Amino acid sequence: MESDFPGNRLEEFQLSILPSTKTNVNDRPPLSPLSREVKSIAEDDNTMTSRSEQSAAYIAAATSRATKFDNHPEADEDSSYSDDENESARLLDSSASSSRTLSGQLGFKGPKCKSKGIRNSGKGKMDVDDKKVSLTESLGEEDESVSTKKSTRFRWIIICVLSLSGDGWSYEASVMSSVLNLPQFITHMGYGDTGVLPHTANILIGPIYSLGQLLGGLVGGWFADRFGRKATLNLGTVLVLISTSLLIYAPNVGVLIFARIVQGAAIGLLILGFQIYTAEVANQKERGFLSGTSLISGCIFSTIASAVAYGVTYVNGNWGWRLALAISYIPSVILFFVLPFIPETPRYYYQKGREDEARKAMVRFHGTDDGLFNKRTAAEYEGMKAAFHYDQEAKKEGWSAFYNTRVARFRTFCALSSQLIWPWAGQSAWTYYFGRMYTYASITDVHTQFAINLALTIAQIIAAIVGSYLLDKLGRRVSFLTGIGQAAIFLFIQCGIAVKYFDTNSNSKPAGAAFVSCYFISQTFWVTFFSPVVYLYVCEMFAGPLRARGFAIGNAISMIGGFIALVSATPTFDSLSGYTWLLFGGIETMFFIIIFFFYPETKGKTLEEIEAVLGSDTGDRVKSVITNVRRTSTVEEGELRHRSIARQEGL
Repeated sequence: MESDFPGNRLEEFQLSILPSTKTNVNDRPPLSPLSREVKSIAEDDNTMTSRSEQSAAYIAAATSRATKFDNHPEADEDSSYSDDENESARLLDSSASSSRTLSGQLGFKGPKCKSKGIRNSGKGKMDVDDKKVSLTESLGEEDESVSTKKSTRFRWIIICVLSLSGDGWSYEASVMSSVLNLPQFITHMGYGDTGVLPHTANILIGPIYSLGQLLGGLVGGWFADRFGRKATLNLGTVLVLISTSLLIYAPNVGVLIFARIVQGAAIGLLILGFQIYTAEVANQKERGFLSGTSLISGCIFSTIASAVAYGVTYVNGNWGWRLALAISYIPSVILFFVLPFIPETPRYYYQKGREDEARKAMVRFHGTDDGLFNKRTAAEYEGMKAAFHYDQEAKKEGWSAFYNTRVARFRTFCALSSQLIWPWAGQSAWTYYFGRMYTYASITDVHTQFAINLALTIAQIIAAIVGSYLLDKLGRRVSFLTGIGQAAIFLFIQCGIAVKYFDTNSNSKPAGAAFVSCYFISQTFWVTFFSPVVYLYVCEMFAGPLRARGFAIGNAISMIGGFIALVSATPTFDSLSGYTWLLFGGIETMFFIIIFFFYPETKGKTLEEIEAVLGSDTGDRVKSVITNVRRTSTVEEGELRHRSIARQEGL
């Protein structure tokens, strides 16, 4: 029977983790460093050979059963195994005992099998309820004596520094909306006599950014796969410096529009690079929060810039709005000088065939303080390798992998539909036309408008921190549903206020205050629940070979939706007046229903285990490999293998 290890690597797998068995040495490759180390112990113990034969027999049987499950999942429900397999299963206790004996001689503890979510089926098998617990989590809680503080600290510092790339939208929603409505800026553009930018210029300056981000995102998908996640961040950083310089200089609307295109492309690259890097590096328990650090960073710098924009409403001259725009130099310059010293992700290294670098990066990001693999890291690493090789063998790396199977179409639908939600939550219209919206709400004082905008950005910092933390606690589905549900409710309320008071030209300040308050509260909850999850979910839904391109397609769809929403905002208001908010609320309600019935939960799973949640063939392979690790105690021996290699390479 074919081995379920990629490329028929079962013999190599056995030789790498087990002591020498009674086979002809000429019939197998040279022993690995681990095999030589174990063999030296076996020579001092005459019983080791027979025990290793039992272990080898059991591993062969377990692998055979896993392969049966891959090809015929229904066969795993009964106990109709061959006589040889049943005999091998009978050897489980003795092989596990010899494994513990070997581990004891080498100074390792045996694995614990008391994690919640594991149940004994009574057929010589251990099953995992993967709806309750991750497969890697089922390996048991880490030994408290094995510290991973160094790798955890290293991982958090790296991702927090990279989060300076920002989330793009918070800066866009606060800084650019403020600058585009400053009287000094409007005068500088040559429209001081009217006090507003012409409709044609206004309709281009805002939405053209979305088209720039679309371009940057599409290029970024190819660039990230070809040159790496880190290189994508580097290119985005350079483009931010260029676009910011052009915006500060901008003598006319033409240069301003070109600068906005470059700025959008830069943000597209930065968002893609950061989100994929974080998803591939973060632990499954912290992935939500660390992914949200770019949102937190974006809100912080946007608040600083908004404070500057608010302050310059009291002074004349152009230095104020230029200073507000120049704030983006700070994180970009820091990133530019730090990026060369940051390692690539283990998954990217392995995808490029650089396995030694992948292993070293995995140790740096997730290893013990001694520079070794721990149990979960070894299991995740083996799962990563199995998923990559299976996708490669099954040719799941081409564009057809986005639609050629039911699972492929389902994942693509969920991931891409999630990117069409934000344009219709109301902020797309508010961002570029908030001056008109405030007038619509009878709040005409410029200083008051900018003060409210500043207060909103301050509240969003707290919202971003809380929301990123809750994402790993509540899960992706709850965050989506809460963010969208509350947005729909407030949009319906705003519709009622607009139709009753604004459309009838009733000059009601309480109604205006209520209208703006609805937007303020809704956007705070939006940043708390929706903003942290929207980018991460796309990264989680697409498998390794498709992740960068899938994110790029999602970004393109997002920006097309944003462009349509922004361009149509003014005509829609002219046609529907207050019922525009009813339209937005109806669209959000539709997405709420779709998410409730279709979106799967990805919280607490490694990227490869999410494949099992989706029900893909790759997920079955990953489950088989990780289950074999648990069944045969190969985590301990795999830990020894990596210990020996690490010791040789001086890690």
